[in-house]
This record gives sequence, structure tokens and C-alpha cells, in this order.
Amino acid sequence: MKKNKQWRVNIRYFRQRYGVIIALIIAILISIFLSVQLWRSPGQSMKQQKITNDTTQENVSGENLTSVYSISQLIFNQSDKELSVIDYRTLYSKIVDRVKEWDIAYKTSDVLKKTTYLNSLSQKNTIVMSFPDAVSGNVIQSIFGKRIKIAGNATINHVQISQDDSNKLFFYDDRHHKRYVYQVSNAPQTVQHLKPSKKTATVNFQWVGKHVMAATTTSVKLQSYSYLLDVDSTVSRLTKLFSDSGKREVNNGQEILTYSNGDNRRMAHNVTTGSINYDAYNVNHNANTLNQRQHEGYRWLVNLHQNSDNLYYFEERDQGQTLTYRLFVNGLPIFGQTSYGSVQIKQLPNKHARIGMSQYSLRVPLPTDQKNQINIEPMASAMADLESVGVSRNDIEQIAIGYRWQLDPDNQIVTLDPGWYFEQNHVWRSVTDQVKSEQGGH
Repeated sequence: MKKNKQWRVNIRYFRQRYGVIIALIIAILISIFLSVQLWRSPGQSMKQQKITNDTTQENVSGENLTSVYSISQLIFNQSDKELSVIDYRTLYSKIVDRVKEWDIAYKTSDVLKKTTYLNSLSQKNTIVMSFPDAVSGNVIQSIFGKRIKIAGNATINHVQISQDDSNKLFFYDDRHHKRYVYQVSNAPQTVQHLKPSKKTATVNFQWVGKHVMAATTTSVKLQSYSYLLDVDSTVSRLTKLFSDSGKREVNNGQEILTYSNGDNRRMAHNVTTGSINYDAYNVNHNANTLNQRQHEGYRWLVNLHQNSDNLYYFEERDQGQTLTYRLFVNGLPIFGQTSYGSVQIKQLPNKHARIGMSQYSLRVPLPTDQKNQINIEPMASAMADLESVGVSRNDIEQIAIGYRWQLDPDNQIVTLDPGWYFEQNHVWRSVTDQVKSEQGGH
């Protein structure tokens, strides 16, 4: 009893003498912890961006990277014709899920002449999946599985899978005219019995500039769409990355709000046009290859809340120093939202990254009138239209069918009509607009 009483007295004495000090220490530790969490919030965490290696990049990016770096064409090379599937997303997912389970062994690689390259891509009884522009070998592994042994810095434009008993898998690199050949030894589920959907277009493979595309050889009718405009969500998410409320300026009749986080981050929001430029300085990116830059591009999309369900990779320049992403509808890219696309990421000198975005996006699709379809002429006709107004085929870098972004600001509705678009001097233009402009608008 005497010992217990003495023990209680000692505890009481300890609390009286040191209790305040202990409580103060605990409060300081909690404060430090909360400060660290605040420092690591989205506005500050981007300061810590540094890509160390491909494995780390993939772990950070996660599976969603494979949905951003997706294909833009899916072609069935049948015995008598090549058919491009119009709305290919579901079929593409089914093929990817099957290929992931295959045992695949690398056989060989070869550099082909341009005509031989086309002939190989046109092999009968095969399925060809084409990306809108080159993706890295590491992205290919992220999509189809690590069983595919390919260099992380390889550049791939097309994937080809045999539907016969040859059990071959091919990857194609347009830039170097290179073909990688693989043998499938075990496929729990094959693609032999897969067929194109009812909505297709007849195509053939052609060189356009430095790219191979599946060019339509007949007219095809495509649906027009309408969407409610999403105006506020992008801006509201981005402004949360900054502590200030923005500085208002008016230049040449345009209202611009500028936000900054010291010397490291700056954002200029053009309220008049809806364009947004986000500049990051002292970025610790160690991105020197297409592979590293495509991973970092996805990282920026996530950090700036630009990874919407219908945003996809569209184009790269200078080994990924410029990456462009566009909104897609029904498997086709949207043009006219801005001068460059939906999001454009540029790696500039002196650890400087610039991300261009739009305030506007698509929110809710409106009911579709099935009769509201537009007849799209074959690619040869679009090329002939351009040549008739002085645009040489040799000057065309790429050509594609896409949707025109047409905004009705009064009703907050975006109308999307299909048409041909071509790239010249790194700028995409409407074929129709180019012809009208050269003909004086008549």
C-alpha cells in the first residue's frame, strides 16, 4: 500500500512538473506533420516531380496511362478488302485483354523499304491497330503486358495480329520503317473469330508525309453530335493550386487573370477566349526520351486535373518535347477547341514546362438525331481538293477525319460535325476551310 501511494505521488509530481512541456512537444509535432501535409498538397507537390526510371514512372502513372495512350484506328485486313471500324473502343479493349494473357516470344526485327512496309501492314487475315502518333515501347508494354520484350525507348505506330494459324504478332515503327516480329506460343483466347462491327469504312494503307495511315477509299456517313458545354470545372480545379485569387488585366480588349506561386508556378487565364497557359519553372524532370516524356505528360494531366475520360494522346514532336492531347468522340479527334488541341505540353529549356489548356470542355451529350449524318468523301477526294487550291501532297504532314468544335455561347451548346483535317507546318486546318479561303470564300 505504501509503495502504491508513493508511486501515485511520483506520477502526480511528474505531470505537474513536465506535463506542460510534453503537451507543448506533442502540439509542435502535430503542427510539423500538418505543415508537411500542406506543403505536399497539389500546388506544391509538383515541385517534387522527378522521373527516375521507367519502372517508377509506370507505378506512379497507373493503369489509366494506357487509356490516354490509345489507338485511333482498328483495321481488319480481310481476304478481299481492308475495313476500318468506326467505333472501335469496345473491340480494342477485348483484343488487349486477350493479348495480355498470351505467351509471346521475340523472333526478329528488320528495316523495310517503304513499299514492303505497306505490303506487310496489308497482310491478309490480320488485325491492325494504329496509334495517332508514335508511342514508346514502354507504353506498349503497359498496354499489352510485360511479356512483350521490347526496348522501352522503341517508337511504335502500329500493332498487327494474325487471325490465321501463323500466330504472329508485329509492331511497326513508321519513323525508321522498322518491323518487330513475335511468335505467339500460347493463347488462351485467340482473336481468330473476331469480326468488325457493322459500321466500317473501306480503306487501304498509304504513306502520308512520314506516317502510314489507313486511308478511306469510299465515302462514309458519320453522325453529328451536340453536347452541353462545361465551362467552370477546369478553372475551379486549377485555381485551387494557387494561394492567391488572381490579378486582373485587360490587354487588347481581352480580360486576363494571372495567378502565381512565387517564382515556381504561374497561370494566365484568358477569360475572353477561355485559353489557359500554365508555366512551371525549376521543374526537376529528367525526361530526355519519348518514353520518359510520355510518362511525364501523363503525370501533368493528372496533376492539373486534365485526365478526363474522353481525352486521348494525339501527337508528338521532337521526340516528345511537345505532346498534344485531344478530346475524342466516337473514336475521332476534335479540332477547333483551341489552336493546338485540348491540352499541349511543351518541355522548354532551363527546366521550364508550359502546358496549354482550354477552359471549355464537353459535359453532357444531348439526344442524337440519327438522320443528322454527314457524308465524308474518300481521302483521295480530300487530297484533290487541297491540290486544287495549291496545297501539294508533299507538303501535307498528316491528314485525318475529325470533328469540328462549334460553340454556341448563348445556349452553351457545342456542335460537332465531321470533316477532313490536314497538318501543314505543324498546324492542323480544316480541308473545307482551306479550300474556301483560297477560293475567296465562294
